[in-house]
Amino acid sequence: MKFRKIAILGAGLLGASFAFAAKSCGLCGRISAWSRSESTREKCSRLPNIFDTVRSEPEEAAEDADLTVICVPTENIPELAAKIAPSLKEGSLVTDVGSVKGKICRLCSESVGAFGARFVGSHPMAGSEKIGIDFADEKLFNFRPCFVTPLSESDECAAAAVSEAWRALGMRVYTVSPQLHDAIVARVSHLPHLAATLVCDVAADFDMNLLPYSGPGFRDTTRVASGSPQIWESIVADNRDEILSALGDFSSRLGALIGAIKSGDKGGVSSALKKAKAFRDKL
Repeated sequence: MKFRKIAILGAGLLGASFAFAAKSCGLCGRISAWSRSESTREKCSRLPNIFDTVRSEPEEAAEDADLTVICVPTENIPELAAKIAPSLKEGSLVTDVGSVKGKICRLCSESVGAFGARFVGSHPMAGSEKIGIDFADEKLFNFRPCFVTPLSESDECAAAAVSEAWRALGMRVYTVSPQLHDAIVARVSHLPHLAATLVCDVAADFDMNLLPYSGPGFRDTTRVASGSPQIWESIVADNRDEILSALGDFSSRLGALIGAIKSGDKGGVSSALKKAKAFRDKL
């Protein structure tokens, strides 16, 4: 599969990495980019081997594209999709990289579908605590999982084409409903981030600086807490129900562990540790 033109709307870490990888693997002939940030647009302009055109308006970048990839914070995706919809080529594909899918897939499918384009949601699990085009990497997606989340009424050919695009970039693609996606990522992405946040909060509020004494375990456990607070505020708000469900499960298990430690129940503590190790060792 090869697209004549791909539009990247939001040339940050994921958007720019998509462009780098797409050009490297021959997924497309031309790439048009837009970013809200003027400095990012300037950086794109200095990469003419990657970005053939850089536009100041998203509608201009998306015009005549065969595939448009929306790479902005989750709270801005539906609004941007609606804004570019009248400029989209009939039958063209639109996808996104948002980490919450239920509301996004419904609203974006309606807005772009009204103008004859086809939206299929995506979520490449390849993010980082680092953000911005300066950290773009054409190998960012290699061997990472990617969700493709069509609605029940979505065009099957469109979903297949979006899946093939991600596979071309080296990803392992899983097709699930938007609702199942949100339940999964609440537990394997959003809950870990919030847990890392609280670990940092506890250490930060100790009455002395603990950072000089921290080792690789603390760094590994809390790495994701360095992610953009603005992005994560949006994610938590958009996936509120599933995150609360995951936090409820976490809270009940934490309560059980606290109880076992208080009562000196070595078996209870050991059981939790062994179950966790067996699960983690499968990664």
